[in-house]
Amino acid sequence: MVAMRAAALAALVLVLAGCGSAASQTTSSLTTDAASLVPPNADAFVSLDTNFDSQQWRTVADLAGPKLKLGELKAAAGDALSVAVVGKEAVAFAKPHDEAKLRDFAAQFDKGHDHYTVQQVGDWSVVADSQDVFAAVRAAHSGKSLADDAGFRAAESALSGNSLATAFIKGGSLEGLGSAKWFAARLTGDANALQLNVQAQSPKQAPAAYRPTLLRDVPSGAIAAVSFKDLDHTLAHLPGVDRYLGLSVAQLLPALRGEGVLYVLQGTLVPTFALEVQSPDPQAAERALHTAAAKIEARTGNALVLRVARYGSRVVLTNGPPSGGATGGALVDDQPFKDALAAAGAPDRVTFLAYADVQRLKPLLDTLTQLVNPSSSSPPQLSRLDPIATVVAFGTPSRLVVRAALK
Repeated sequence: MVAMRAAALAALVLVLAGCGSAASQTTSSLTTDAASLVPPNADAFVSLDTNFDSQQWRTVADLAGPKLKLGELKAAAGDALSVAVVGKEAVAFAKPHDEAKLRDFAAQFDKGHDHYTVQQVGDWSVVADSQDVFAAVRAAHSGKSLADDAGFRAAESALSGNSLATAFIKGGSLEGLGSAKWFAARLTGDANALQLNVQAQSPKQAPAAYRPTLLRDVPSGAIAAVSFKDLDHTLAHLPGVDRYLGLSVAQLLPALRGEGVLYVLQGTLVPTFALEVQSPDPQAAERALHTAAAKIEARTGNALVLRVARYGSRVVLTNGPPSGGATGGALVDDQPFKDALAAAGAPDRVTFLAYADVQRLKPLLDTLTQLVNPSSSSPPQLSRLDPIATVVAFGTPSRLVVRAALK
């Protein structure tokens, strides 16, 4: 539905904005009277800063491509823009300088039975494609609204401060987001980086935090590293993983129990990668990695030769020479790595941790894209990653942080 695509676009803006920009901080917050017009049963609410002329948003436009028409959006939105998802419908709230431009922009989303119109409610111009939605907005304006919801008020407090964009999602409203009461996202920026913070209120069955000790086995100069623990619990519930990996997830799961780390080293011709797992059952992990190695080698026509080695409870799968740990220095002692983690505020205990030197990783991403989908006529435009130097991402039982530092 067009409404759901509009809601997805709002989420996409938040994610893409976390990929890179450079400018001074702008202001956006859930603290907006638009929430007083949103029906209390809304599943999500996104508020965007409308200073689309800033360098942040220009970079977002570069990353997103020509489909994100910020010039048109600025002309239509005016001084404020928020989007709410109510049931299966999206409703937007704007303060345009020229309402005719907002009407023209809204009409671009018309399709089939969807016909978006603009009505005035209070000081806001409201865009929706259903008279029932307009009626619900008017009822919220004169009665109970999302602004009265205790969860929304808690999220509003958690997201206070200057930001480029903020979002609130009720727990259970979207599949795959777990069982938290609510999720809140805040995108902030400065002259050197953008950072996306996502918080969850009272999540159930959240993964336990751990200290990523295996990162010490990652050699100095690694261009990417991902630390994880008990990844088998996550993969077991993700649909379609078998298709992307090219092997049965059930066969791979024993190799993903316990703490693990996946890292990539820049090579002369072919990058070197390694998957190391500190397994509670090293024999089962070794068998699983041998199976995975055979599948991957067959899929690459034996062009990629993989090795599996075992060192006590640690099992390693790699296309390079197996080793029992980092030699010649470790990534955790590299100053760029330490600086990136410190800037992101990464704690000692996490539920996962990822680091990437984006510019050195780009050639590998391009190669992997061609291997996974060699017939693709329109591969991802990796040049859009040009502004980004490094990316750090980590999780805690109640928080997710992604920080992109600029060149």
